[in-house]
Amino acid sequence: MTTSTGPKLICAECRHENEAERIYCHNCGERLDRSTVVTRKKIENAEETHRRLRRLLEGPSRTRQNFFTACKIALGAAAAAGLIQLVLPPEFPQAVKVTSPIQMDLELETALQKSIPLNYPEHDINAYLAYRLAGKKKMLNKPFLDFERAAVVLKEGVCTIGWERSIFGYPIYSQISYRVDASGNKINAVTTGGWVGRMPIHPSLMRYGDIIFKDLWFALDRERKMVAKMNSVAIHDGSVTLTPPAR
Repeated sequence: MTTSTGPKLICAECRHENEAERIYCHNCGERLDRSTVVTRKKIENAEETHRRLRRLLEGPSRTRQNFFTACKIALGAAAAAGLIQLVLPPEFPQAVKVTSPIQMDLELETALQKSIPLNYPEHDINAYLAYRLAGKKKMLNKPFLDFERAAVVLKEGVCTIGWERSIFGYPIYSQISYRVDASGNKINAVTTGGWVGRMPIHPSLMRYGDIIFKDLWFALDRERKMVAKMNSVAIHDGSVTLTPPAR
């Protein structure tokens, strides 16, 4: 036989000690007064609730708090570094002072008609871009975003074209690189990457980011169409050779 070690209920009729779970006296059958048990449970429940609230108000442990603080600092530092890379100027060709630029559009047209190969150094191309786009700034300007200039950088097999815009006087640079080759008498340009400021953009993303340069391509649409008719385009360090189809 087991005996309960918890609180007892004393019968008011026969003074017999009963277990706390009983409703009627085990000795005489009289109904027991259970008000003392209910009060004791209320006190115990109140103490347990107080302990839970205290744990909630204390917040996380010191280790967890340090971990979350370190994560916030790391994320903030990464965001700041990314922002700095966006606003820093990249390696961009210096502005070309235009005096008497070549008429590249007319030369392209003549080359296609007479099948004459052309070779242009990078400096001449940038001088032509400065001359050609100077009269189209109104079209290239956007609200709060002013067009300044465009330029190309030619490396072996790769052409990088970028432009400078400004917002409230602060320059913003965007660049995109293409690998150009010819197959089946057709010029193919494959995106190899890009940059916003000094932050590199993956080629798979730059395929969709080409829309950034949509206005520039529209402004140079005539030249693009004539270059696309060439039989081959060979890009070297600092120059490009265009070979039209044979007549």
